[in-house]
Amino acid sequence: MHSARIRPLVATALAAGTVGAGTSCDPGPRPAHLATAHQMGPVAYRDPAGGVSPDGRFLAYTQGRELLVHDLAGGEIRSLGLAPSQLRYVTWHPDSDRLLVHERSFNRRRQAWFVYNVESGAKQTMWGTGYATGLPSPSTLLELGWAPDGESVVGVVRNGKVSRVWRIRADGTSGEVVAESLRLSYPVVSPIGEVACVERYGGVQHLRYPCAEPRVHWLDGQQPYGRVAFSADGTTIYYAAPNDNGVLELWSRPVGGGEARQLAVAERDAYGPAVTAGGDVVYRSQHYMVSLSAVPAGVGPPRRITTFQSETPAWSPDRTEISFTFGRWRVATDDVNYPDIDQHIGVVDATSPSPKNAPDRIVRSSYSEDQGMHWSPNGRWITYHSHIGGTDDTYLIPADDPSDPRIISEEGHETGWPRWSPDGRWIVFPSYTRDAAGARRSFLYIIPVDQETGVTLPQRAVDLAGFGHDALQAEWTPDSEGLVFEAAEGAGRKALYRVPRDGGVPERFHEWASDQVHSGIAVSPDGRWVAYIGPDEAGFFQVYRVPLGGGTAEQVTMDPARKTQPAYDPTGKWLAYTVFSYEARFWRLGG
Repeated sequence: MHSARIRPLVATALAAGTVGAGTSCDPGPRPAHLATAHQMGPVAYRDPAGGVSPDGRFLAYTQGRELLVHDLAGGEIRSLGLAPSQLRYVTWHPDSDRLLVHERSFNRRRQAWFVYNVESGAKQTMWGTGYATGLPSPSTLLELGWAPDGESVVGVVRNGKVSRVWRIRADGTSGEVVAESLRLSYPVVSPIGEVACVERYGGVQHLRYPCAEPRVHWLDGQQPYGRVAFSADGTTIYYAAPNDNGVLELWSRPVGGGEARQLAVAERDAYGPAVTAGGDVVYRSQHYMVSLSAVPAGVGPPRRITTFQSETPAWSPDRTEISFTFGRWRVATDDVNYPDIDQHIGVVDATSPSPKNAPDRIVRSSYSEDQGMHWSPNGRWITYHSHIGGTDDTYLIPADDPSDPRIISEEGHETGWPRWSPDGRWIVFPSYTRDAAGARRSFLYIIPVDQETGVTLPQRAVDLAGFGHDALQAEWTPDSEGLVFEAAEGAGRKALYRVPRDGGVPERFHEWASDQVHSGIAVSPDGRWVAYIGPDEAGFFQVYRVPLGGGTAEQVTMDPARKTQPAYDPTGKWLAYTVFSYEARFWRLGG
């Protein structure tokens, strides 16, 4: 890890026309690297949360389900324990002794705010029985932040049609709506007691300060993304704004208008500023890279397939090509527009002796989260997952004409990657349902299909006889009569099951511990092995294989890189997979 990844600014770092007049490129101090938080996988995760304590002593951040506190003076990193659920937001109390943390249960039925004691690690719910009626349910409050005096918190409630920013007393006895609009986010209380927030309107990000009033114009056209911060005296605001390439840069500017100063840039995003009492600015940068590699299915060294952003590999029936999802996805400007994101489908020559630095062929190009492409056995058709037109479903296109995708699933929610049966008669995919409480469960569905004509029949759910866990990615047995699927049995617990195509009681044949939920599996063409993803002793996610039906698992990959999404080639001799690096890097600029 080198601080050179975020370089000090020079005059040439600003492209002409990036912002309006009145900007400064003073190089300023070099940022110092503080810590790196690793995310568990590229699918279903957002950037690790975290920030610096107001007194500048500690850095708190999440890594999966774990909450870590880094003593910036002594260097010690302590774990406050593994949460039983996902950690989504972390914010410091002004006394720097407590953390306010948002936890969401694995099935999303329950979510709540907890106060952690930094010294002991003990936690308690933010509000108990004294919480006043008429206030929003704590489970609906997002992006909470303390006021500098510790007497209140601000947060936002969204119901899909309107956003409301609330200011609530810390003891929960009263509160009020500060502002209301279509889409508000990241409210912050300034040192003078006013609430600032970010508004998205007409596809553009705006600052509202005060949040109750119309958007300001003194940012000179810059669009703020994420949480903003203020200097201790409230006269300077710190924020992240995109450059012409859509990558966030860190800026400061006098409140009310004046010369803007660029503080930091990064390879992808520099964002999330916080200002300590001593004037230091601590922020994050995102490092995100996915690419494809392959390894002999038995033992052997890996070889790189791609060097550019690419994931979710699948082999063509004749094994000469590999398909994948590619694009710029994960920069913050795309994340705000989710699911209308920069993800497309491409193909490279799988027989090439050298890795590819770009797709050989583009199958689909749309900002609709296109992923999980899979060929029909005869090579005439392609099925994939997409959010075209606001859907979340499985689509079908002719392999030689991707111009008119046809939706073939119904009412999908977080629909997974479709897989064609070896006999060409069926397509299986996972999809979630939600109950009235917001809890969700993933089930498997099958679509009958004629691979000669592309004609499909309505989907049907696979009867799993009351199966009580999330049935995730499914693959076919070689005879097309059975399904093998991975299941998430709770936070950190995964298992493999098999079940007949027409349903029945799933047979559990392997289990392991992993916090990478949507990692994918693969069944070898001869039906002997199931490949899956699990952590090694050093914590790197590796490709493993286990006999179908149960037995001793074998580690297939050994190199120190994180992996996901295995895929057997049609001969069973090679396993392709995605290599990923997904990190939040924390930096400090001296005040």
